[in-house]
Amino acid sequence: MKIAIPVESDKSTIARKTGQSAFFAVYENGEILEYIPNRHGHGGAHKNHEHMQDAEHTHSHKKDVMGLVGCELILVQVIGENMKEALESIGLKVKKIRQKHGSRADEVIKKFMDNSFLE
Repeated sequence: MKIAIPVESDKSTIARKTGQSAFFAVYENGEILEYIPNRHGHGGAHKNHEHMQDAEHTHSHKKDVMGLVGCELILVQVIGENMKEALESIGLKVKKIRQKHGSRADEVIKKFMDNSFLE
């Protein structure tokens, strides 16, 4: 199973806000596979969406996360509705995690794979 986690520029710390992450850490079977830049986040083309309609906003996010096609799940702390819709539209299931599950992607993925946390 391929699982994505939004991370900061250090590629380890979980980004609190999914849309503002620098990268998505992609794991397969509990092992890191790759880091995909978030074209929408701090490291990319973060746009001012104040005047966009919801459908336009979601479409903007969708273009930014196309690199995650093929992942089945994304573990997030905070996610905006438009980002959530964009991720779901490319086939990802969105699961919220809490800070108590860990602050580093590797520890969260290990707990998830071990079924150490359930919500």
